[in-house]
Amino acid sequence: TTIETTLTGADLTPLFATLLPGANISVSGRATGALRAAGNLIDDEDEFGIGGLRGSASFTDLVIQIEDVQLTAEAPLLVQFSPQEILFEKTRFTGPGTNIVFGGTAALGAGGRQNFTVDGELNLRVLNGFSPDAFVAGTARVGVRVGGTFTEPRINGTATVADASFSALITDERLSAENINGTVRFTADRAQIDTLTGTLGGGRVSVSGGAVLSGFTLGQFRLNVNGDGISVPFPNDFRSTVDVNLVVQGNTQAQIISGVIGARRIEYTEDIDLANFVNRREEADLTTASAGESAFASNVQLDLRVEGRDALVVRNNLADAVGSVALQIRGTAQEPIIAGRITATRGTLTFRNDRYEIVRALIDLPARRDADPILNIQAEAEIKGYRVIIGLNGPLSQPTAVVRSDPALPQTDVVALITTGNLASSDQSASTLAQTGFGTATSLLTDSLINTPVQRATDRLFGLNRFEIDPLIAGRGGASPTARLTVGRQINRDLSLTYSTNVTNDRNQVVALEYRVSDRLSFVARYEQGPVNTIRSQNDNFSMEIRFRKRF
Repeated sequence: TTIETTLTGADLTPLFATLLPGANISVSGRATGALRAAGNLIDDEDEFGIGGLRGSASFTDLVIQIEDVQLTAEAPLLVQFSPQEILFEKTRFTGPGTNIVFGGTAALGAGGRQNFTVDGELNLRVLNGFSPDAFVAGTARVGVRVGGTFTEPRINGTATVADASFSALITDERLSAENINGTVRFTADRAQIDTLTGTLGGGRVSVSGGAVLSGFTLGQFRLNVNGDGISVPFPNDFRSTVDVNLVVQGNTQAQIISGVIGARRIEYTEDIDLANFVNRREEADLTTASAGESAFASNVQLDLRVEGRDALVVRNNLADAVGSVALQIRGTAQEPIIAGRITATRGTLTFRNDRYEIVRALIDLPARRDADPILNIQAEAEIKGYRVIIGLNGPLSQPTAVVRSDPALPQTDVVALITTGNLASSDQSASTLAQTGFGTATSLLTDSLINTPVQRATDRLFGLNRFEIDPLIAGRGGASPTARLTVGRQINRDLSLTYSTNVTNDRNQVVALEYRVSDRLSFVARYEQGPVNTIRSQNDNFSMEIRFRKRF
């Protein structure tokens, strides 16, 4: 059969599917010109097809779409084709960020030979089809020659990039590298990185290594990645600055990342609702609860060691502490298993508006999925002239609390000091919380069930982040109720304002402004309205306190 026809916007997508079998990159096109072909339209199996045709074409308009980059060929473009090969006379292709000369013979089937060259500047967005979770931008200077056969193409030459960028989606976070400069050298079926540097999260990154090519697709690869001072938003809700010495290896279907991450600073500043935190921990593993969907993350296996002395910094509503980490991360990037120990080396904990100095804080993470972190925490504070010590031990979802004081007090008095700031008495004002029978740990957390939901509401409505009702409804030293309402605002890390009043007719109102210089020194300005009743009255008073603490 002989065919002679004029093409007007003809679809070339099936041709490129034949030219690049198995390629991950989407290639399509259209053409306008004249075509002459001769050959069999019925193959040996009596199936209709164009694979047996040979002939030539002259294109006055040829457009090729590679991913989202459109390339247009200079006219005229002459093409000769056979069942095994297609020959392009050298022509120039232009498009966004692209000015490249392409020409030569490309194999179409078994027995065909490769002999074509690509020279010029190429938009790197044409490579975005390799992975749905990886994105490349920039321009590469390419000078390569493709030889070999249809089944075993050989690529020789170099590709040089300048000021390129690369980003990858891992879980629900995007990592982006900028200012990428380097050279990749192609030798037959291998690609070797001569130099490759860039910036990631404000830090410097260098990459070396190479890959084996399977035709025109990426096969096995191994990359050595070294970085200094890289800032990344991992783990979730943290901001980490790290040094890395990693090995990334695998193929397009599965990857393994191994090596050492040296933490310079891992900062956590999100406020914690303690009651919700414990309840959520019972429902889902902390390491996986926020993981997003990502094909890349589910295919990446991790074998990482994270080390950082005095690198962990926690500053939020519960803690102002510095700690060290020694962790092992294994499993997939989608659902990693984190094991090891977190040790607090110094700092304070804020609980029921008292600051507790950390004496000891160890958090052990068992090496199994859905395992509770194991707590071993001891902290102490000065309350009403007593040194109060709290110890929390055991799994996070069901910790055991041990409280004591110096000088020694009965357990009910110690719990009352912690929860209300006052000693319990032997009569009506005995600590209701300590007598409930739910245990000390439950008693210490009881106010979360009452005050925390209200506190969240007042924070949204009025900008308040402290709202409490003293749980002691029984009177102190009398039969009248003396429940107190306390509202306040933590203005910044060191400055707080508090207002407190009795929920009675004879109100005793107190306004306090506290400025904390350090863990051991603070200044408190306090104004107190004297109670007024039918029998007596007291003057209002203003006081200034300097609170300094030193251990001997």
